[in-house]
Amino acid sequence: MGRYENVIIISPDLGKEEEEELLKRIRTNIEKAGGNIVKMDDWQVRRLAYSIKKKDRGHYFFILFDIEEGNLTGLGKFYKNIDAVLRHMFVRVDDDEKGPDKPPEQVVFDELEGEFA
Repeated sequence: MGRYENVIIISPDLGKEEEEELLKRIRTNIEKAGGNIVKMDDWQVRRLAYSIKKKDRGHYFFILFDIEEGNLTGLGKFYKNIDAVLRHMFVRVDDDEKGPDKPPEQVVFDELEGEFA
């Protein structure tokens, strides 16, 4: 079993109840795949570096969990079948990883506009 960080970006247009239902489905699916959730954090709505599915903002969630590597494919397919999930990413980390203490700082893209023109 390995430990993985999973960052999920969901549509900011979801209502609070829809968002909670989606997170419940995600938790349940991880557990059904044999995973054990170590930590789950809400990183709030942030501006995206580029538009995804015509959205310029996304609601970020961080999940740290233990799971067999072979079961990640099923989780990836699960995320791809949910329209509200804009992006997801799995990263293998050390087995003693505890995850970040606080969410990363937000980047202000307005300051960068025109820099690369």
